[in-house]
Amino acid sequence: MIARLKPGIDALDKQAKALLLDEVKSQSGRISAKLEAAGAPPELVAKVVRLFEMDGAVGLAELGVRKGIDETVLTRAFTHLGQALGLDWAQSTAARITTGDPWERLLIAGLARDFQQLRLEFLSRSGGKDPQAAVETWLEANRARVDQFANLVRRARQVAVPNAAMLAQIAGQARVLLGRE
Repeated sequence: MIARLKPGIDALDKQAKALLLDEVKSQSGRISAKLEAAGAPPELVAKVVRLFEMDGAVGLAELGVRKGIDETVLTRAFTHLGQALGLDWAQSTAARITTGDPWERLLIAGLARDFQQLRLEFLSRSGGKDPQAAVETWLEANRARVDQFANLVRRARQVAVPNAAMLAQIAGQARVLLGRE
């Protein structure tokens, strides 16, 4: 598996800064600042931030190998879909929520994975070698539902303290929306 996925992960690693969208860059900055304020050594801070930024690379590299599509092209489609629907915000918000309840922590971690997996599954189902075009075509064909979903996310973004219930509702609605062909 390592030999199979390493080239794709390495390619994404080299281009990570160019591929990251503002939501992820902001979260990286927050993670870095929090760790630095806690006194973590700069080398460790850099490694932790890099792990966060590379989150999802394994799934994208695996999908690229399976579909025979460049992982960078897949990543651009993945992030475009996430940005268009607000799933990048939802995933980033899940990463920021802290709770003392272990069950709620498990729920939030599962939701963060869902926001990635939903997009990977969608891209896996899209035909052809141009996932960016497939995303754009799907967004246009489902414009009314996409706008309705984007409004749900916009309302959630206005809440002062997002919570697991809100993210679970967004994930459920995203699952229904992205399940439509």
